[in-house]
Amino acid sequence: MKKTLLLSACALMMTVANAQVTAAFSADEAMTSYYTQGWDTQAETDTWTYQATSSSTWQMGAMPPTYGSVSFSTIDANSTNSLVLNYGSNQNETATSPEIEILPGSMLEFYCYANAGYLVFGAWKLYAIEGDASTLLLDQFNWAQDNAYDGARWVKYDIDLAAYAGKTVKFSFVYTGDYGEDEAIDGFCIKQADSDATSITINEGEQVHFRDLSSGDVVYRKWTFQGGDPETSTEANPVVTYNTAGEYTVTLEVGDETSPASNTLMREAYVIVKAQAPDALIGMPEDAYLSPYVAAFVPTETEVQFRDLSTGNPTEWAWEFSGANPSTSNEQNPIVSYPNKGTYSLMLTASNSKGSDQDVMLYAVQAGGAQYIWNIAPEENSNLSAIELGWYGNYAGTNWLGMTEFAEHFDAPLATGEISSVAVYFDKTTAATADAPITVMVRDADENGMPGNVIASATLKASELVYDASTVVETKFNFEQPVIVDKEFFVSIGGFPNNNGDDIALLLMRRNVGEKSTSYHYVLDEDENYNYLETGQWFKNEDEAVSLAIAPILNYDITPTGISNIETKSTGQLVGWDGKQVTPLGGATSIAVYDINGRCVATSQAGKAVSLDGMSRGIYIVTANCGGKTHTTKIAK
Repeated sequence: MKKTLLLSACALMMTVANAQVTAAFSADEAMTSYYTQGWDTQAETDTWTYQATSSSTWQMGAMPPTYGSVSFSTIDANSTNSLVLNYGSNQNETATSPEIEILPGSMLEFYCYANAGYLVFGAWKLYAIEGDASTLLLDQFNWAQDNAYDGARWVKYDIDLAAYAGKTVKFSFVYTGDYGEDEAIDGFCIKQADSDATSITINEGEQVHFRDLSSGDVVYRKWTFQGGDPETSTEANPVVTYNTAGEYTVTLEVGDETSPASNTLMREAYVIVKAQAPDALIGMPEDAYLSPYVAAFVPTETEVQFRDLSTGNPTEWAWEFSGANPSTSNEQNPIVSYPNKGTYSLMLTASNSKGSDQDVMLYAVQAGGAQYIWNIAPEENSNLSAIELGWYGNYAGTNWLGMTEFAEHFDAPLATGEISSVAVYFDKTTAATADAPITVMVRDADENGMPGNVIASATLKASELVYDASTVVETKFNFEQPVIVDKEFFVSIGGFPNNNGDDIALLLMRRNVGEKSTSYHYVLDEDENYNYLETGQWFKNEDEAVSLAIAPILNYDITPTGISNIETKSTGQLVGWDGKQVTPLGGATSIAVYDINGRCVATSQAGKAVSLDGMSRGIYIVTANCGGKTHTTKIAK
């Protein structure tokens, strides 16, 4: 009997313990609206006051004709009108809400439709008015500049009203302009955080910040997010992105040490995701070179693929390519080529049932010719800086860490090209050791993918490096002979002095750890006493994500010399080759050396030898003149 009673007591204790673990959750986006204005009826519209200085002023109505059929009903199916304004001359138009008591935890949300191209001539500012005091909440023009806005499309604005909690406030849109921009505003509402809200509403591509509010000693937790990214999580407060319109269920399972998943809460249709018009964005060909001066550098007569990076789930695409073949495409990721040398523009229009958006890139693609290339994207150009290592000096510059050379990796070109010079951009060029030789080298890649043999080099004195505190300027290193590149390669720089007073550093792009890194460094070996040896090895920079501001000038226009028309005969002993230099023999008066592409890379007169030291490995053709005839042979370096 005692044993039976004891077991019953244990079962009761477990039941009580399990009952104390109760699943509950909410989200930061869970809010309830307590003030709304949609300008759908005249009575609703008249709750605001309007001050006009021209006949073109704020009024309830349909979208202005310039917007076509893109009405707010694409966001809210129940919307019939919006607050609209047609542009005019010398406008100063005001739309002001009634007084609204702001509750704690409130957010202001509204939508606006405007064309980016004309905001410089006319735009609104939104103010919060408390008594006689006005505070600027949002400047439409400045927002468009900061966010690189290139619509027209409906844009949602969210403003935290924490500073106004417990206060009574009016909100006022003040539009000023002279033949500026048409405007449309809708969906104006003030919401308060509400953990008990039965659903939350967001737009495609937005995030939801979930909060586990479960009670009890929770040691087991599993979230399931239908339609979300990620689909599952064991974190207490996960952040989930919803990319596709629809209504989605959220489930949270929790448990204690004795009974995992003992309590479950499922909320059907908890996340409501609304579709929206796309935000068009052009993606440049991934295998094209980046450049300080154009967005993409490609050879002529070479197929490249552009990419659609638009958000908002477009279903249709209309591409226009100036100078390309084909010149238009309706594919999502089209392939084109450029028959002729030049610099060209392109445009993408991305559309779905909610509207369309355009991305235009003017003179963004250079086909053929010569151009600076590097691994820094156009949007990163303004973020160049140096990496200072404290007392130890600089990364990619003067340092005391045994790093004697730094290299930047470049993928293989889309077609054979040549490099005749390299531009290097410095952040500091203080050189107490003025005569120190700073050398830039083009290197091939070794069997391990590290910087390999030197195939071209150029040297300047430390005192010849260029720096300007007011702007970014180049220091150009010119090679005696252009070097051909047709596979991956590196451009390295070394020789930085590190005596007292020396302080040299390259500019570079520093990214978040795990992002693109294209820099390498050569580190000297150390003996048992930590003294540096003459030997060392290359390392890829995997501790930092860095690209160096090193830009070789690549030329896709390589002109053949026509050596295929030269008479070919047995050379006998007219040319000597010892693996490093070519020597004329047997009465040869002059020799010329050509690379495999038919380009002359070296010549010699009066019986002098030609050195191939510093040239890339491969097959070369040597011609020797003797007795009025030209003889040819092949050599392998």
